[in-house]
Amino acid sequence: MNNTGAKPKVMLAMSELFTLLPPEEEHRHIEFAKVAEGEGIEGLFVSEHVVMGPGAGALGRPDNPRQFVMPGMQDPATPWPSPLIKLAAMAGATSIIRIISAAIIAPLRHPILLAKDLATLDLISNGRFTVMPTVSWHTEEYQSLQVDFAERGRRLDEHLAIWKTLWEDTPAAFDGEFYQFTNTFFSPKPDRSRLKLWFGGSELRPSLLNRITTYADGLFLGFPLSEDDKALLDTAMTAACRHAQELEIAGWLVPCFPDDRVADIDATLDAQIHTLVSQGCDLIAIKPSCFIDDPGEMAAFCRRVLKRIDSMF
Repeated sequence: MNNTGAKPKVMLAMSELFTLLPPEEEHRHIEFAKVAEGEGIEGLFVSEHVVMGPGAGALGRPDNPRQFVMPGMQDPATPWPSPLIKLAAMAGATSIIRIISAAIIAPLRHPILLAKDLATLDLISNGRFTVMPTVSWHTEEYQSLQVDFAERGRRLDEHLAIWKTLWEDTPAAFDGEFYQFTNTFFSPKPDRSRLKLWFGGSELRPSLLNRITTYADGLFLGFPLSEDDKALLDTAMTAACRHAQELEIAGWLVPCFPDDRVADIDATLDAQIHTLVSQGCDLIAIKPSCFIDDPGEMAAFCRRVLKRIDSMF
């Protein structure tokens, strides 16, 4: 947690760049990864849906297609490439930039298989991988995959416990509500000193606080941390014999669109970055397609962002 007002680092969204690249040019995200690394960006992150239903778009569409697409305002036909395969490709094309799954809908998968994919990404990225397991919001997605939406939180908790067991114990065993196994040999194991787990959410509910205090290395929340939130987090972490200061905090840079054009990155940084830092952010998450329409401008955009931040600290 940034408690000193230090200059934040930057991570770029590599999902939902619909106005920047057409779906058939998904491969160019790998080019973006190499460009971002070369320009000094700290990390790249992708989000996910597995499938979507009609309810994903029940609330209509944003006025500007570059805006953040909120739940209920998403075209159900939107392409969502497999996030872990995409991140693996980015890891293979780069050498130092962080590779972040923000987020992965864990309850839609079997925990042993997902634990294997996460461990493998830690190894092939040589310690650059961060994962943010979540439950998501889309009921129809769970229905299509025949997973009870009402069980999603409890299933996530079992995932987390199983990952810990598999990554630490040989052989491993687990006896839960949804998953059971005994005498299970799991390899390769990740290096837990470097594989980071983040958590997100829309509020600091007791279930989220429990996951944070038990497992979290960082937070990427959908809301700014108020002073009351910080106090609540500090109390919970202290009760778990941990310190809130050890958590890495990421926060969104959210632009305003005065018309149907791209937003102004300089004005957005000027208006928000010091507030984000005061809220404890170590990392600032930026969606490039909010600010540029030409993929050929990616390198210049990265330089502009980092130069602007440098001038403010």
